[in-house]
Amino acid sequence: MSALSIRSHGISDVGLKRDNNEDVFRLLEKERFFVLADGMGGHNAGEVAASRAVEYMCSAMQSLLISPHSTLSSDDLKSHLIALVENTNLWVHHLGASDPALFGMGTTLSSLLFFNNKILYSHVGDSRIYRFRDGKLTQITKDQVVSSIPSFGVDEDLAVQESEDRIQLGRKMLAQAIGTSILVAPEVGEIDAQLGDLYLICSDGLSDCVEDETIESVLKHSHSLDDSGNELILMAKAGGGHDNITLVLVQIV
Repeated sequence: MSALSIRSHGISDVGLKRDNNEDVFRLLEKERFFVLADGMGGHNAGEVAASRAVEYMCSAMQSLLISPHSTLSSDDLKSHLIALVENTNLWVHHLGASDPALFGMGTTLSSLLFFNNKILYSHVGDSRIYRFRDGKLTQITKDQVVSSIPSFGVDEDLAVQESEDRIQLGRKMLAQAIGTSILVAPEVGEIDAQLGDLYLICSDGLSDCVEDETIESVLKHSHSLDDSGNELILMAKAGGGHDNITLVLVQIV
């Protein structure tokens, strides 16, 4: 297959129960880099964490890709991607530590980089990256969730609590997130590209409210990325819409 030709679409919705949107995404089509963050923290600190993480990632990736692609291998880029996520984490952690209003803020962070005939991905937290290939949806990333607590009697808007580097948010406990600790261990991987592949990055506002089988069906029957995005947002709201809902769709054409 020759150099990848792609098209992309992103959409975000505040949902039905939140006052503000702490999800952030960016589509850098020129660099073929796509990133999504789902922030957490009180008093809008989650939005700050997400926006700063995405800003840092995109700026650094743009600088990196100024170099001719011929000088970079996929292994080089994977190493750079790991370092980039680690540095993003340090930057967001520093911001949180330097401002009492932002203390303890954090964010998930997931990205896709389309390079030659490879897709490189990075992931921290419980946002998800899926691949839709030949009519089948496959979750690529692993949710970094160590445990959960019963939902009965639990307020889903519980404040963020940090204990032993684990982040309690609502009914979930994340193993790690960007900015909540000095150290982070991102999941980074490489996938061979295939014509027709469709990749989905989404916040848990979608994956918590819509089953994978339903997402698969929407992607199978929608006529465009725009249609797919709009329908998935509506389904997440129909499923409760308790959180912000954000998704990025990238297709190899």
